[in-house]
Amino acid sequence: MNKQNVDHQSMENQKLQIAYIMDPLCGWCYAASPIVEQLRAEYGDKLQWQIYLGGLIRDSRVLGPRFREHILTASQHIEQITGQVIGAGFKALIEQPDSALDSRPASIAIYELILQGDANKTLDYIHRLQNHHFREGFSLNETDLLISATDGLLDDQSGLKKKLSEPKTWSDLMDPLFTQGHNMMTSSEGQGYPTFAIKYRGRYQKVQHEDFYGNPEGLVTALASVISEVVEGRSPALKAIVTERLS
Repeated sequence: MNKQNVDHQSMENQKLQIAYIMDPLCGWCYAASPIVEQLRAEYGDKLQWQIYLGGLIRDSRVLGPRFREHILTASQHIEQITGQVIGAGFKALIEQPDSALDSRPASIAIYELILQGDANKTLDYIHRLQNHHFREGFSLNETDLLISATDGLLDDQSGLKKKLSEPKTWSDLMDPLFTQGHNMMTSSEGQGYPTFAIKYRGRYQKVQHEDFYGNPEGLVTALASVISEVVEGRSPALKAIVTERLS
């Protein structure tokens, strides 16, 4: 194989690395799910997804009146800005006096998919959980739901079942991963969840996804020249304007 063929093959194997720092209980992560799905549909295997867990609520927390009102108000904003439906079941769940939220069990389940090594299956699972929670109103504290939602995605559920059956170990298991996710967010200049960051010219740069709520196709267009440069090896001459929008 000559050098030209080797260079061409290397170019074909290039992917744009995109870090997705999220939390399964994060309403704005659910709001951004059309962006994730649009990027997957448009760019497919040109993207290498790296999923980080943020640990929005690192212990079981019963909702007080102020936190409950905050969630419901944010839910209205999500619907207004993005068009994503927040189901009546979710609102009823939040309004229950004894309702509690905990990022750990769903994050454990997501991480089990991450360990399997198939980012597409992990993203499919996240999408399932978001719909179960924010549309249908299921609590992500329900371990049976978390396990059944892996059907067809997780090859072996036994490890997940064991981890979810031992709540006393949840913090020891997840705190280092939550710290890793938080560090990734801050190093890419993110300020909350979700944060999207692309590895461009040697460093991770935050994508201003907030500009594209309700318009995921716009982000596809904004990323087109980055994809051309990183994946297809084309000239970066057209990239200057896009860099200003993404960084």
